[in-house]
Order: sequence, then C-alpha cells, then structure tokens
Amino acid sequence: MSGCVSDSIFKAAFKRTALHYIDLLELPDLPRNRAVNTVSTDSAACINNRMLQSFAADLTEQQKSDVLNSTLLAQLAADKTYPKDASGRYDVKGWYNKFSEVLLNLGWVTQSTAFWQYKIHGKSFSVDRAILEIINGLLQNNALFLAQATINALKNLPEADNKLTIFKFNTCSDQMGNISLGVCTQKNSLVEYNFAALYLDTKKQFKQILFIDFSTSDFKLFAGTNTITLNSDVYSLVREQVAKKLQDRVAVYMAGLDI
Repeated sequence: MSGCVSDSIFKAAFKRTALHYIDLLELPDLPRNRAVNTVSTDSAACINNRMLQSFAADLTEQQKSDVLNSTLLAQLAADKTYPKDASGRYDVKGWYNKFSEVLLNLGWVTQSTAFWQYKIHGKSFSVDRAILEIINGLLQNNALFLAQATINALKNLPEADNKLTIFKFNTCSDQMGNISLGVCTQKNSLVEYNFAALYLDTKKQFKQILFIDFSTSDFKLFAGTNTITLNSDVYSLVREQVAKKLQDRVAVYMAGLDI
C-alpha cells in the first residue's frame, strides 16, 4: 500500500511541476507562409525539425506521437533560448543542453549530449556518411537498418519536395548546420531513443547539409551521441499540455518519410 501511495504522491508532484514548467516555456512564433504537412503516426520515419527519427515496428502509435511531440517541444524551446545571430550562428552545445533540460521535465531520462571534434580523413567528406558511421556504433541489426533507410528515403526525395525544403530550412543556417539521426525502440516497457548528432561550423555559406561533399579545409565538424528513455506512463500526465503548447506547429515542423 505504501508503494502505491508513494507512486501517487510522485505523479501528483511531477504533474504539478511539469505543467508549470511547460506553461512557462517560450517558443518561437509560428512561422508564416510555411507549407503544412499531414503527419501520421503510421510513418516508420519522420522529419522532426532538425531531427530524423525512425521507429521500430513494435512501438505503438501513441508512443510514436509521444516521442515526436515531446522532442519537437524540446527543440523549439532550444531554438527560442539560443537564437541565430546575424550570420546564422548560435550556441549548438547550449541548444542541446536546453533540449535535454526540457525532456527531463517531460518524463524522459536523459543527460546532455557530449560533443567531440570529428576527425575527417581525406580532403572532403559528406555529413550523411559521417552520421551513419557514428550511429553504426550505437545501433545493431534492424535499428541500424532503419537509420540507413531513413537517410535513403530523404536522399530519394525530389528536389522540389516540400519535405526536403522543410529539412533544409531547419537544419541549415548560413554558416552552421545542426542535424541528428536516431531510432526509437521498445526496451523493458520504455521507449529507448538512440541518436547521433552532428553540427558544422564554417566561414562559408551553404544551403544543404546532407548528400554533398564538403572540403575539410573549410569546415569543422563536431559529433555527439546520446541514449535517452521515455516512460510513457509518466509522460501521459503532461501529454495533453504538450500538444496544447505546440498548437499548429506539428504540421509545420514535421513530415513523414516512406521507408
């Protein structure tokens, strides 16, 4: 009985604190004149602002929705806290710290994403090859296949496809790029999200972060990895408030990918 009482007290305290936290979060204004998309939890992969996210087949539609909404809210709060300057630069490490802070307040177990300077061999590199190389150390078997299929699905989109336009706009500024690729799986009744993140720092302008070759003399590349988990039972206490806070942003920042 005491365990049940303790659990009830924890949930009540968490909900009260989390709802207050969400209410105080500042988000960027809803973009004007941006195309909207139909986002379905049937999709096995999704463009979610700066993140490419894919989902194992055993995740429920509710679990997918929880991941998509909570991580979008965390990204947008980070966008607001660390805005771009006139040259398109911003504090990417600070951005990921804010991302983690928000998720912690929504029921995720997470730590900050630690970055290191990525060693590039040769005179050129492409970000899609680099991020797959990094996530190869995190994932195995079907999860690794999902990550590779997600990259390929994005690569195969027509140049004029609105999904690709969304992705380019959200991942690139004039002199910086910020992208992550991850896979969500189910583990011990929790959602486990493994992702690799990369960001570019350069003095040259670019409009596309994936599928093109960069000269190593022009760019610095930083990489980070993280494994975070979501307790859907705890998140259910704030699910409605998160959706309310996002309003119409889901259809602007997300798009499903066919893999």
